[in-house]
Parts: sequence; structure tokens; C-alpha cells
Amino acid sequence: MKRKDPATKNQRYLAIFLALTMLLSAGAIFFSNNSNKENKSDAVSSSGNVEENNTIAFSQIPGRQVHHEFNSIADGLNMSPKGVVSASYVDLQKTTGTPFEQVFGNKTMMHSLYGADVSKRYGARYADGNGFELHQIPEQKILMPWGAVEYDNYSLLARTNNTYDIWNVVGSPVILGSRQSVQGVIDVLEGNATVSTEYNSLLSQATPEGSLYQELATKTNNSTLPADQLYMDLKKLDDGSYRQTSLYLDPESNFTEKIKALQANSTERGVTYNVTTSGNITKMVITSDFGSLLNETQMLSQ
Repeated sequence: MKRKDPATKNQRYLAIFLALTMLLSAGAIFFSNNSNKENKSDAVSSSGNVEENNTIAFSQIPGRQVHHEFNSIADGLNMSPKGVVSASYVDLQKTTGTPFEQVFGNKTMMHSLYGADVSKRYGARYADGNGFELHQIPEQKILMPWGAVEYDNYSLLARTNNTYDIWNVVGSPVILGSRQSVQGVIDVLEGNATVSTEYNSLLSQATPEGSLYQELATKTNNSTLPADQLYMDLKKLDDGSYRQTSLYLDPESNFTEKIKALQANSTERGVTYNVTTSGNITKMVITSDFGSLLNETQMLSQ
């Protein structure tokens, strides 16, 4: 299976995407400062539902497809091989019309990649720098791939003409990443690899419903997290204000002191704090307008 027309623009987009993928992961805003069968070629039919813009319906792609719950960062982790050091989840429908649209994008931002809108996006990164993403495509269609190989009865779709190691597996959600990382997700889905459970303790105290953005991270030698682990989510409230909930596993003592200091006079800055502790997890909820919330989180990260 080959594409009839060279997609130079799409290739460039993919190159940029490969370089930038996973920048959505933990710290995007708030802590940014701190076999033979395997090689077998498949012929994905180019007949049927191929549209004028060179897209093909998922139903025309042979093999198994992904079917997994995809409504939170926890759902993404349940598809991720163990060892995730940072992860993020964004509901691109909810960012539309908010200031966060400029940071996280909106559902049309990946149209050049797929020829279709993406409504939800998850990314996971590992200590070696590798990672993958999951994308919800409601239209269930995708730009024609350059080729395909079979892995465990799934079709791995080549996104470039042997230029970059970028592959898709379609379904709900779609997997995007290197061939190795995509196969790793399939292994988890098929019960042949260990799923990521590193953040179960934090997630047990999270209430992600209604979030437009969520992130998780583990402190590493290359990070400046003020705790062993972090969970954060953002929600837009009915009155137009925003609420950021952060959970810190074993936070550093100087950071907890910083929280207390900022909380002491937060009303003067138009910010409401609610800080509680349960065992070794500190929960901080701050509510304000977008500008004040951004300013507050910047002060916390300094």
C-alpha cells in the first residue's frame, strides 16, 4: 500500500510533531521552569471509504482495533507499560474558548496530522526519553498511511515514507508513537506486559471528573518537582473561574512552608486556598480567575 501523492506538508508536520511530542506531559505550564509475522506487509484497502481529502475510515483497515475507556489520565495509564515518569491528559473540547486553548490547543489542532479532529489527547514519557500518545478521533477516519505491518493481529500504520519512526494503530483511542512504543501499548492491552501502576496512591485521592487537563509526574534526577510524585488537574467552574487541584506525595518541607506562606495572604491576590494532608499526601486546591491562578502557580514553582 502506497500513497498516490507525496504529502510533503504532512511529512514536515510529522517531523515537528515527533520533535515536540510529549511536551504536553507533566509541567507544560505550571512546572515548566523547573517476529516474521511482525515484518509481514499488509495491504490496507484503498477502496471503499477513501474520501477526497485522502482519508480512510477505520472500518476499512484490516485487523484488530483498540477499544478502551479513554476519559481520564487514569484510563491512559491503564494502557501504558510500567515505568511512566510523566503523563498528561487533555480534553481538547473543554479547552475551546478558554485561555488554555493557547497552551494545550483545541480539537482541530491535529487535523493536519490525521485529516480529522482530535477531541482528547494523552501522552506518556519514560526515563529514557521515549514515549507515546493516545488520541480520540470521533470521526473514525485517518489520512492514508504509507504502508502497514502486522503485530499481534493489529495493523501498524506507517505515518511517513520511512523518514521517521512514527506509527499509528487505529481505534478508540488511536495510538501514536515509535514502532516499539506502539507495540508496547498493544502488549499491555493484550495482557502480555505489566501496566503502569506507579501513581495509584495519588489517583486514589483525585477527582478528575470535569477536568480539562490532568498531569502526573515522578521526581527524577532531571526534574525539579517539589515532591516524590505530583498529580494536578484543572477545571473551569460555572462562574468562569478556574480550580487547580494538586496532590503531592511526600512533599519537600521547604515547599510545604512556601504553600503556607502564600496561603496566608492569598485573599489579597484574589486566590482561595484549601490545603489538607492525608498520610504522606498533601492536597492543595486553589481557585481564582485565569490570570491570578497562573501567577499563583508561577510563584509556587519558583
